[in-house]
Amino acid sequence: MMLWSISAVFLLLALSPGSEAQDTVSPMCRPDELCTSVRRCEESDDSGRKGIGPRIGRFCGTGRICCEKAQLDSWDMQGSMPLSSLNTLVDPIRNKAFKTLEPPPNESCGVNMECVPRKLCRDNVINDSGISLINPRISSIPCSRSLYRCCAVDQQVDESQSPYVQKEASFKYKNCGYSNPQGLIPDNDKFNYTNDVALFGQFPWMVGIFTGRQDFLCGGTLIHPRLVVTSSHNLVNDTKDTLVARAGDWDLNSLNEPHPHQSRRIEEIIMHPEFDPESLFNDIALLLLDEPIQLAPHIQPLCLPPPETPERSRELTSATCFATGWGAKTANNDKLEHVLKRINLPVVDHDECQATLRTTRLEGRFRLRPSFLCAGGSDGQDTCKGDGGSPLFCTMPGQTDRYQLVGIVSWGVDCATVGIPAVYANVPYLRNWIDEKIQGLHIDMQAP
Repeated sequence: MMLWSISAVFLLLALSPGSEAQDTVSPMCRPDELCTSVRRCEESDDSGRKGIGPRIGRFCGTGRICCEKAQLDSWDMQGSMPLSSLNTLVDPIRNKAFKTLEPPPNESCGVNMECVPRKLCRDNVINDSGISLINPRISSIPCSRSLYRCCAVDQQVDESQSPYVQKEASFKYKNCGYSNPQGLIPDNDKFNYTNDVALFGQFPWMVGIFTGRQDFLCGGTLIHPRLVVTSSHNLVNDTKDTLVARAGDWDLNSLNEPHPHQSRRIEEIIMHPEFDPESLFNDIALLLLDEPIQLAPHIQPLCLPPPETPERSRELTSATCFATGWGAKTANNDKLEHVLKRINLPVVDHDECQATLRTTRLEGRFRLRPSFLCAGGSDGQDTCKGDGGSPLFCTMPGQTDRYQLVGIVSWGVDCATVGIPAVYANVPYLRNWIDEKIQGLHIDMQAP
């Protein structure tokens, strides 16, 4: 039996349709904050501290955000409005919330052909007619959603008979950091993806961090079956009992990925002792999972980089680097992406980045601390709100499809502004702290 807590009731009140115009109490917010509309919070802002914009999406409902109560009170000289109606649905802790908008499985795509999840259609079938050896029975007609395929009715199978089940059972782990450059869909995928979408399983170390009520909080990186690296600034209002890590996910609104995601509770949160929530110095945290993640084709750890040296810092500026996440695409957009996005971002030299940031509202005395690293600066290519904690990873020297974790999405001055890089926690600089904490947990990083 599930017992309702007062905080759960407050959260559901804040998310109810009738609460749009109200300032409400929410357990997603600090005690001195209320849940209100994004527009109302921005209009009433009186902090004068907009120089640093953390890559954080601390929302408390659709189009709603946590905002200081004192700020709201001074804006309209009145307190929050009464609480109202209650919704009563809570999803299980280890399962994805079933909010799928997928088309019905019987969407027609030809005579005796239907659009079904790819995992529910055989790859091919032996044809004994003598005309050809293989008859794929796959139509060229595209389906309206990704990860669906046009499949002959007589080739649809139960999930337990999916051709992907055997692929997962026969998986052999090589080592950390290997990507799946073409993704993990074996047949020719004709879906028209945009350039900034990662293919399913392309970067198998991506982790989503969710609240116990399955609201997306931030990104993270799998570095060991029991360890996830993320940012500290996303975790300051949560405890190990309120979070779930989900590995192997791709489309947050779908349950039809070829291989299933895995969810784990958090046994321990280890934040950097010198993390500063105002300046975001040392913005890193380790999450110890309660049970090991089972490695699979779409779930594998990313390599940690060696400790920082001048030579290795120079190497990073010529490496191929990507950031991944489900965050918003623009600074003025509060809608997070439901399909994992991928952005190609060059690492920017530390001194060059500091000089550039001094031309912004941070002004001429700004000093970029060594726990930060910069990347990006191209028009329209950037991490943004909701990407906090997600990885920035670069090719290892002399390799093209093997990567190492270089940065953790932290903050920026707006998003995707030409010539202005975003700022990440500097993982090579923080590597010694990571090693110290892993040693204290008695975890062997060589044993997956």
